[in-house]
This record gives sequence, C-alpha cells and structure tokens, in this order.
Amino acid sequence: MPARSKGRIVGGAMNKTVAVIGTTGVAARRVVLVAAAVLASAVALVCRGEAGDAPAPLLGRWESVARSAGGLGQVIELRADGTMTQWVAALVELTYRLQGAQLITTFRTPSGVSEVQSTTVRFEGDVMIQHEARSGDEITLTRKRAGGAQDPRIVGVWTMPHETGPVAYFLYTVDGRVVFRLPIRADRGGWSASGDLLTLGPSPGAATTVRYEILDGQLVLHDEQLRRVYRRAEIVEYP
Repeated sequence: MPARSKGRIVGGAMNKTVAVIGTTGVAARRVVLVAAAVLASAVALVCRGEAGDAPAPLLGRWESVARSAGGLGQVIELRADGTMTQWVAALVELTYRLQGAQLITTFRTPSGVSEVQSTTVRFEGDVMIQHEARSGDEITLTRKRAGGAQDPRIVGVWTMPHETGPVAYFLYTVDGRVVFRLPIRADRGGWSASGDLLTLGPSPGAATTVRYEILDGQLVLHDEQLRRVYRRAEIVEYP
C-alpha cells in the first residue's frame, strides 16, 4: 500500500498542522530547513562535558510549549553526563475514544474547528491495525511501550513509518489523548549549569548562557527579553 494512503488514516486529522512536513518540492524543503534553523538557534547546543552542579530537576526530555503555525516545535534532552540532544519535531495533540472496535479521533485546528475521523481497529499481538471503511486504506502500527496491566490494549506508545521518511510516534493515553511526535532532525552537544544559569552550545566559544527556573514543573529559559517555556515530554522513545 502506498505510504501516502497510510498517512491519510492516522495523519488525516492532523494534516493541516503538519502540512509543511508532508509537502514536497524545493519550496517545502526550504520551509522545513528555515523552521529548523530558527528553532535550533532558540536554544543552542553545548560542548560535551560534565553538567557541573546541575540540579536533578533539569535532567530529562523537555518539549517547547510554543509551536510554529505548521506544528513544529523543539525537544531537548539534558543528561547527567553533560551531553544533550535537541530535536526539531512535529508536536501535535489529539483526542480519541473507543466504541467497541470503532476508533474515533478528533483534532482541533488552531482556528478552533474540530476534525473527526473514524476507523475500525484490531490488535494482533504487538501490532495495531486501523482500517478506514470509506477508502479501504489500512495502516499498521507497532507497539513500542505498553500501558498498565489494567489499561485498554490501545494505551501505550506506537510507531509507524511516516510518508516523509522518519518514524512517527503515537502515545494513546488512559484519559483519551493522542500525543503525536515526528522527529525531523537531531543535533547532539552538551550543557552545564551553575546556580540559576544554564549554558548551552556546540563548543565553549559558541556557548550561550541563559537564566533558567523550574516553575510548576515547567522549564523556563530567560534570554534577555525572550521567555521560552518547556514541559516534560511524554514520549521519550525516539533516539
């Protein structure tokens, strides 16, 4: 089955948000590259080394609360050994409900319009198969992380190849949310912290130092007049 047909079922409700990723041609590639460059410059990467006196609350994977009109955002992971990774990724949230074998997914566009999609779903071991009766399209998702022993089978993290090349990740939660993540580009580097200062950059000479604070479980970076907010990532499976 063509990859584009696969993308219509799970990705149909989010097409407007991640359209910049699915488009083809030089112009579209330029849009993605420009967006990636802007996001990458927002929080630079740092020289590899120890994380200094970095407090434990900084450690882990964080996602930007702000996203572009096309659904692009930034994900950063700070590790105890002073290394870090930054991703440019599509960050999209939807809701779902199961009625027997019927899976109903709803995506609310930035303008407030709700787009609803209905498919039938079945499970074969660690594989979830979604089928759209109207088009006959069918996609297969592979389980990456299981939910709890008492959770519905759909709960957990699932993956599938996206039509643009990378692997797409879907988290179905117990409370009816779908968290969609499509990592586009990853950059490696390092970081260090001292007091309320966080230093990030690819090398000592190119490092950027910002003030940080943890507020209500969120990481807030202050860079002169800019304030960037990050929250804990729920999907941590992609490398």
